[in-house]
Amino acid sequence: MKGKNLTRPLLIKLILGDYNNKNIPEIINSDEVSSMLYLEWDKTRHHDIIQKPDYKSILEKIKDTIHDDKAFKSHNTKYLELALEQLTQKHIRLKKQFRIWISIAAGFLLVFCISTALILVRTPLLQKTITESIAPYGQKSQLVLADGTKVYLNSGTVLRYDNRFGKQNRKIELIGEAYFEVKENKRIPFYIYASDIEIKVLGTKFNVMAYPDEPHVETTVTEGTVNVKELTNGSSVTITANQKASYFKKEHIFKQQNVNSFIFSSWKENILYFDNENFENVIKKLERWYNVNIELTGKDSVDDRFTLTIKNESLREVLDLISLTTPLNYKIHDNQVTIIYKNNKPKK
Repeated sequence: MKGKNLTRPLLIKLILGDYNNKNIPEIINSDEVSSMLYLEWDKTRHHDIIQKPDYKSILEKIKDTIHDDKAFKSHNTKYLELALEQLTQKHIRLKKQFRIWISIAAGFLLVFCISTALILVRTPLLQKTITESIAPYGQKSQLVLADGTKVYLNSGTVLRYDNRFGKQNRKIELIGEAYFEVKENKRIPFYIYASDIEIKVLGTKFNVMAYPDEPHVETTVTEGTVNVKELTNGSSVTITANQKASYFKKEHIFKQQNVNSFIFSSWKENILYFDNENFENVIKKLERWYNVNIELTGKDSVDDRFTLTIKNESLREVLDLISLTTPLNYKIHDNQVTIIYKNNKPKK
């Protein structure tokens, strides 16, 4: 009768010597074990030719030889050491592979980040660009911003804003004087930065005068509500229609008063009003309006005050009008103007 092959579980039990009486018949009758036992029996040469080998006894002898306490302990120790060494080597290989993959992944990530940054920098839509709108001295201009806000620029004015205006923000920088008709947008407030102040509105009409050579910044409201905040100490004022907030740069203080707002914004209609203004302020406004440089001789004129309206008059006509009430002479050469009192003679 043909035997059966030794199964994997029985092979493990055989190697470890962990079998019992129930397993012996199956182990002995397997082709592999029976052949091995026969060869072991045949080595002794002490058997009768007709005597059958006692495979069970031979198996027990082999077991006692291989799996005595000392041998079994040594076998298991070597087995465990071998297994531990294999696991350690495997861990080291995996760790090295992990480091290699991490390095490769980091390299790819770095290349990706650099590539992405270069793409973003070179993409015009994502670059932060500044737009300047300028009204030179002697001229005025107007424009409509991306959010629909209308802006009128007086002479000698610069308006700056970036390409995110109207999308991510509504912030502008003002140097000079401008009149705003702000499109209402409660989600994105409108901010104006001039000198040391911040002007915040949601939707309104107002005038801001913020020339660098002026000692103060004036905000005058025609319609709506405006908040004016000093950026250094955080103080602020809120003004409404026909109110003016003057921020004095040197003193860092606000002065609030009721006014006729049209007087302060009439320039956009090509009308220049002087309402009881001293001669020094009159000269500054005339210089911007006509794009000239005025030299004043005589300190007495500083205290003089003027109330007048200029529409389409030339500079010469304006000076003739002023000379009717003030004892002065003037001389105009190109864009250079000299004004002196009659007790002083103009320079030749």
